[in-house]
Amino acid sequence: MTDHLSRIHSPADLKSLSVEQLKEVAVELRQAIVDNLSKTGGHFASNLGAVDLILALHTVYDVPVDKIIWDVGHQCYAHKMLTGRLKDFPTLRQYGGISGFLRREESEYDLYGAGHASTSISAAYGFAVARDMVGGKESVLAVIGDAGLTGGLALEGLLNAGYSNRNFTVVLNDNEMSIAQNVGALSKYLAKVRTSGWYQDVERRTKSVLRRLPGGDIASRAAGGMLKHSLTHLVAPEHTGLLFEEMGFEYIGPLDGHDLPLMLDVFRHVKQMQGPVLVHLITVKGKGYERGEDDPRKWHAVTPFEPATGEAYKKSSTPTYTSVFASAIIEMAERDKRVVGITAAMPDGTGLNKFHEKFPDRYFDTGIAEEHAVCFAAGLAAAGQRPVAAIYSTFLQRAYDLIIHDVALQNLPVIFAIDRAGLVGEDGGTHHGAFDLSYLRLIPNLVVMAPKDGEELAAMLRFSLAHTDSPKASPIAVRYPRGNALPYDWGRQMQPIEYGRAETLLEGDDVTFIAIGSMVQAAFEAAKTLRDEGISAGVINARFAKPLDENAILNAARRTQRVVIAEENVKMGGFGSGVLELLSERGLTGVRSRLLGIPDHFIEHGAPDILRKLCGLTADDIAAAGRDMVGAAQPSLEGRAVVGR
Repeated sequence: MTDHLSRIHSPADLKSLSVEQLKEVAVELRQAIVDNLSKTGGHFASNLGAVDLILALHTVYDVPVDKIIWDVGHQCYAHKMLTGRLKDFPTLRQYGGISGFLRREESEYDLYGAGHASTSISAAYGFAVARDMVGGKESVLAVIGDAGLTGGLALEGLLNAGYSNRNFTVVLNDNEMSIAQNVGALSKYLAKVRTSGWYQDVERRTKSVLRRLPGGDIASRAAGGMLKHSLTHLVAPEHTGLLFEEMGFEYIGPLDGHDLPLMLDVFRHVKQMQGPVLVHLITVKGKGYERGEDDPRKWHAVTPFEPATGEAYKKSSTPTYTSVFASAIIEMAERDKRVVGITAAMPDGTGLNKFHEKFPDRYFDTGIAEEHAVCFAAGLAAAGQRPVAAIYSTFLQRAYDLIIHDVALQNLPVIFAIDRAGLVGEDGGTHHGAFDLSYLRLIPNLVVMAPKDGEELAAMLRFSLAHTDSPKASPIAVRYPRGNALPYDWGRQMQPIEYGRAETLLEGDDVTFIAIGSMVQAAFEAAKTLRDEGISAGVINARFAKPLDENAILNAARRTQRVVIAEENVKMGGFGSGVLELLSERGLTGVRSRLLGIPDHFIEHGAPDILRKLCGLTADDIAAAGRDMVGAAQPSLEGRAVVGR
């Protein structure tokens, strides 16, 4: 086994390696990805598929002088390993370790942050314009996947950059997949490009197009070598890239994105070309790991596993919030033929893959197009259907205007199932659902809910469907966290969901904990702790962030004169702000209050339990706030009492 990789500390170290040595580096990179992710977890198949193109780009271009802007970040691990971070991979996605995505603050080689899809073309075009404004000569490239290209933002960037005549290269990493199968007209167009009859008369067409490249005679002579590898290792005739050429790009491809000698040769010539260029590469997700190649959907992202067998080390039979949602929407659809499931390229992550199996005619995957998904849902609702748009909290942000203008303003009965709300863990700042209570609460007509457990999530979804036919019918959002929906003993049966009504779990005389969603259990645990200490703490499960249960909140506040409000959302403008606004409007200015939530900065990646401790959102933190409220002593770490604040 060779060991070139450990001696590569920056892309400059690649320049002196032969093609054969670079091929060996590619093998080492794939092995390093398998070895590390089998211990830490992370995005797997897409990273294996991008190894060769990343290696070729870093060999030909001089980053960070040349600018390579990556899309999403699912494919960035080889890039990180080649830019001095190989030794840090045991800390991948762990608190204090390196991120699973691109981060400007992490390395000078991460020129632009990435975590959401379809951003690279627009961002890279910004770099190209900035270069031209100061008379620079560096190359600027955007690397984007075929799934990312389905996003409207990517198409906007292509249209803007294509006729600019600026030196600008787009590298299309086409692996025929998003997390699941791609959908839509553009994906069909790319499939047609891959399978069209351009392989006929292959040598003449390849040489003809290659001759147009700078150093074309060399490139043309190299074509003979390309043809020996595979019929896919060539530059297609002009008509296959017609769509991109109509947008103003010189189209090159499709090429085999795993043929390293071919890519090295082509990128060296592309580097000299003038104007916008699009290089179309065909890659295989999971390349080099047989199980990943056979089932890239399953192996998109992994938890720690045994490399030899592919078996995950940790298996849980506990239902997740996502699986509870999946079961509930199937039940709803069985009872009501108007129920429609919508996802934006996340069928497995949202649980709608199971809905698809039962109701294929009522399931719609819009691709990476959250704006379209929400507007499409609005149209369905206006036409009498009952769409359920299942979208992660962090991705729903992308459709904000549509929620306001197309859904809420028209008061259409769209149900938003908002998965991954709160702190999602190892994916970090780009994926935490930290803002939805704030950005949804302020929208007129929109009802916003959050369950305390899996049973309540199912009940809220059933309530949501009934709500769309009630006299108070309106759009409604249910936000719920990532992870297991563990059963919990609340000491009582769950009360039925009623519009705008909270659930009082414990009555208290000294302090009231008002919590929503994932924070209810922590508040309940805190209240039990304080009761053991002789402090009478009450707990209100708010259920609704909008409308608030004014009677329950005001009565408890008057009774105890002390409230601690807890939410797994940013403090600014969220559920707690709504409670404080209510107290102020009703003149309860003498009530002491403490608001616990996510602080006013972006939260790092790490295990959720660690992040909640950092944000002061544990049962211990809530109990400590309750003690402060009543002036009780705080137990110290050594078991000695300290005076509360």
